[in-house]
Amino acid sequence: MTERAGPYSQSPPKTSAAASGTRLPHLAGPAAELRQVLAAHALRGCEHVVEIGGAGLPITGFLTHRPASVTVVDPKIPAFAAETLNGAPCRVRHLAAKLQQVELDQGAGRLGLVLLGLSLKPFGGAPALGDALLALARHAEVMVIDYALELERALGQIGPLLAARDAPAMIDAELKLNDPALAAAGFDRRRFLVFDRHGKSAR
Repeated sequence: MTERAGPYSQSPPKTSAAASGTRLPHLAGPAAELRQVLAAHALRGCEHVVEIGGAGLPITGFLTHRPASVTVVDPKIPAFAAETLNGAPCRVRHLAAKLQQVELDQGAGRLGLVLLGLSLKPFGGAPALGDALLALARHAEVMVIDYALELERALGQIGPLLAARDAPAMIDAELKLNDPALAAAGFDRRRFLVFDRHGKSAR
């Protein structure tokens, strides 16, 4: 039987609290985890998973399948490395860096790109939405995006990401998460998108 991680787990999570970092206050409630659960379901056919963002609540501990690699890039996440996930070999890396500082290998195999809580910032002279990220968005077999409908920065970034895809989203859902902290921050109303070139996440 496959050992499961994250919210499905009956045993300690595969990534420690130290590897996850500290959650932002408005993401501390259980409702916020719904986004990771849905994303993990969409990604379950991907051999490689890349998450941009994720400090405090990385996708790693929510994945239920056995990918070959998982890379999470966020300047606020503690650096972390492991060679197994869900009882199988997997190159897990949490990189404490800005996306603009990291060169990501698009490699062979089905790639899943995760952007939960979309709110990218520029770094030095590099724009928030640079060529590298848009190339990943074009290349990924599966792309999952979640953003708050009241967040102006995200509203300015979603257009180029959608334009990078060659087909509409397989799932385009509006969510309302009834969490007091999310509501107080104005982030309870959200849009959740899944793009999948093959129209499904797994066989």
